[in-house]
Amino acid sequence: MSSIALYEKNDTGSTLVSNIFIDKFMTEANEAQIKIYLYLLRASSGDLEISVSTLADLFNYTEGDILRALQYWDRQGLLTIDFDPDKNIRGICLNDIHRVANRQRASVQSAPAPQDIPQTAEAVKPRIPADNEVSKASAAPADEAKGTRPFYSADKLDEFKSRDDVQGLLFMTEQYIGRPLSMSDISTILFIYDKLHFSVDLIEYLVEYCVNAGHKSMRYIEATAIAWDEQGIHDVKAARAETSTFKKDYYAVLRAFGLNGRNPVQADIDFIKRWKDEYGFDMDLIIEAVNRTMRSISKPSFSYADGILKNWKTKQVRKKSDLDALDADHAKSSVNAMRDKTPAPDRRDKFRNFEERSYDYDDLEKRFAKN
Repeated sequence: MSSIALYEKNDTGSTLVSNIFIDKFMTEANEAQIKIYLYLLRASSGDLEISVSTLADLFNYTEGDILRALQYWDRQGLLTIDFDPDKNIRGICLNDIHRVANRQRASVQSAPAPQDIPQTAEAVKPRIPADNEVSKASAAPADEAKGTRPFYSADKLDEFKSRDDVQGLLFMTEQYIGRPLSMSDISTILFIYDKLHFSVDLIEYLVEYCVNAGHKSMRYIEATAIAWDEQGIHDVKAARAETSTFKKDYYAVLRAFGLNGRNPVQADIDFIKRWKDEYGFDMDLIIEAVNRTMRSISKPSFSYADGILKNWKTKQVRKKSDLDALDADHAKSSVNAMRDKTPAPDRRDKFRNFEERSYDYDDLEKRFAKN
């Protein structure tokens, strides 16, 4: 694994550990997390090579342990991880611990009670990957012209946060997700604001929408923003229209399955998204596949309907007339198959309703002559 650049090095010949870290952060961290952070402090004051593999070898941890420790401190705001376009760590910025502590203290003092947060967005999952689906596709924008998610230094973050609209946006996001924003969280919001060019109103709706759908993960919010950007959704009106359309489609499928009275779960949404986006089917063909599922097995099954639609996609069915032609060909093939399996009729009549035999006439003639 390649080396990681450690930004803002401070070669003083000694390693200084803030009392804030000892009093506030160290008590909540585990052994691996403390060791990794202290070593990063040491590396910032010297010329030490940093990589996930070298840290794992040095402390006798797995690379997964190292990544989890780095991500923990990123969430705490003590460092910011810089990813390359392939989502590999290429740099780590150690943040000013005094600023982090002051920001968290101010957020806790100003945070309203949870019941004060408005709940107005439609409670329906957006058309993007689930929380545990962290991959290149869900973490980096497809529009390379806008660039990948950039690295924002502490000074750049402060410059952004000096703007009144950005201050309000970050404050609103903290209220919705119910915790202080880490440096990585702030970088995500600024990426959506600065690179995807979402307005403040649209970002507010985006965060509200995701939280009311049960997702407070910043990765989920980022992936939703990327999906909207790819679909050309750049204002609140278009976002509301998109979420309303999908909400209507979800419940149409549930009604066809006879699943009235419940909300779609994530697995349902994943299937419907696949049928619409990956397979490219309109709702009339999706509902037809659901109806055929119910006629065939008499119970709701998203996987069975998926098999039907996957077959139609293979057969290049795109509209109802294509399906009618496919059904006609299938019926004709079934008739021919039955005809081939039907045994030939018994043509023996009442005069020949016996098993024919062969005789040796020369032998018979000799027998009769002896008598």
